[in-house]
Amino acid sequence: MTPTRISEVIRDALESPDVSADRQTVRYLQEALDALSDGMPPDYTAMILYSALGRLGESR
Repeated sequence: MTPTRISEVIRDALESPDVSADRQTVRYLQEALDALSDGMPPDYTAMILYSALGRLGESR
């Protein structure tokens, strides 16, 4: 799994109606994209993505 591939998946998720309806989830995913492009450590990016998943789980 490369940062490029992870970015692609995040961008796909941002286009999903379920995700785009929740502003906080969108903010988490955009922050994760920024972390990837800035070369932040993988655990930092994973933590942000985990928060986005938790947010999605709460909204269902």
